[in-house]
Amino acid sequence: MLLDSLGAAFNVYNKIFARIGTKMLTKDEYLGLQSPNWYDFYVKVGLPTSLWKEVDREWLRLYEEEKPDLHPDAIGCLSSLKDGGLKLALVSNGSRTRVEQELSKLDVGRFFRVVVFGEKKEELKPSPAMLQRALGELGLEPKDAVYVGDSPADIQAAKSARVFSIAIARGPIQVRRLSDEKPDRTFTGLDEMASFLLATS
Repeated sequence: MLLDSLGAAFNVYNKIFARIGTKMLTKDEYLGLQSPNWYDFYVKVGLPTSLWKEVDREWLRLYEEEKPDLHPDAIGCLSSLKDGGLKLALVSNGSRTRVEQELSKLDVGRFFRVVVFGEKKEELKPSPAMLQRALGELGLEPKDAVYVGDSPADIQAAKSARVFSIAIARGPIQVRRLSDEKPDRTFTGLDEMASFLLATS
């Protein structure tokens, strides 16, 4: 959602699929199947479980060669929300090592009071477990929190945690995928979302 990483992940997966002989995806196919829970993605593309560990290793190695950047509206959004007094947390299915490196490199870790990483397979979104952990660390009840995401798994996790859900849908494919999950609100960019939150907080 903050990081423009979909293109980088698409490139990495197709490099891996080409090497192992799995059908490569078009960009639209990838956007239609993508999930922050990569195991769900593996199932959707029919990747045999015997290859999952190998693909995991290759993905981490090849992703380091990619240089995804923040979306242009990310810093302004985070700054305005923090200045507005909102408690910000980052909940990511990514590993602690990778996410901490990205937070440091992009200088955005300073905005978050809490960061929750994907440490156990069974807790990955769409499970609500990591959102619930973040709520506990922030000292918030679900009714007092909002979760913002850009994938169906994000909205599913928010609903399971009984948190108000906001979808960021950048482009028609994401609009279609996310609308099926019936988020509480949908915005096409982070600036709109920030304005809404600051006006209603």
